[in-house]
Amino acid sequence: METRFNKKVQKHRRRLLPDNWQEKLPLRPVLFLLSALLLVLLAILVNQPADSYLNNAEIDVLRSKGTLRVGVDENIYGLNQNGQGLEPALCAALSQVIFNSDDGCEMQTVSRHTVVWQMSEEKIDIAIMTLDKLSGKNYLATENPFYSEPCLLMGYTIPPAEELAEKRIGVLHDTAAYNAVSKYQQDEENGLIIVPYAAYYDMLVALRAGSLDAVCMPRSLAITHQEKAMVLSPYALGTVNYHVIGTAEEKDLLSLIDSQLARWAQDGTLRAWYERYDLVYTLS
Repeated sequence: METRFNKKVQKHRRRLLPDNWQEKLPLRPVLFLLSALLLVLLAILVNQPADSYLNNAEIDVLRSKGTLRVGVDENIYGLNQNGQGLEPALCAALSQVIFNSDDGCEMQTVSRHTVVWQMSEEKIDIAIMTLDKLSGKNYLATENPFYSEPCLLMGYTIPPAEELAEKRIGVLHDTAAYNAVSKYQQDEENGLIIVPYAAYYDMLVALRAGSLDAVCMPRSLAITHQEKAMVLSPYALGTVNYHVIGTAEEKDLLSLIDSQLARWAQDGTLRAWYERYDLVYTLS
């Protein structure tokens, strides 16, 4: 039964929301406002994700220790030379984020051969170095790389890319560079011969002796090992990405670092570091 009061309510509702309200809705302004709101939300997610990680038990425990122990490269061009480079810059920035201090990170030089046991023996908490990723379920890596660079050929003469057939190319086995060269070999099907080595020293000795036509390394490592008569290729055989790595127990810390890497990539901080340490490279 419809009372007089119900009739007044229905009349009032029709006045506020007519039957053809969808047609009268200003669609473009509404979509614009929704898009603007979405962009604001995305900006908040990108620029402020660290807040949720900065205030949890794992980071509180780290703060109570007072030090984040970071494994870094030793004497790698642009990455860490005499305490200067991208890796020390990242350590200092993380120290500011976590400890609000410049001296909260303690750098320890490690290598691809020692990083596993140093991490398993809890001598370092994370590694920021020229490693792609550590394999196995015991380790975690950031989704965002802190640096990407091309894999270049180095030798006394460099053949054009179209003349690599039957050329013997040395590369360090079980590395991101080895994976990049293997993929290049498969994709191009050009008869390039991959010669794996366990150490840079042995590979460079073979290059000097003429047993290899060239060696392939990430650019920073190639410049580090480049001798006066050696030249670098003007083309790349692939790209390697370097990630911050820790144990599975450091999940929240790595999530925090991941969010910071995304933020520094967006606001230009990473690019500024690359330029400062000569890590920006354009292939000719």
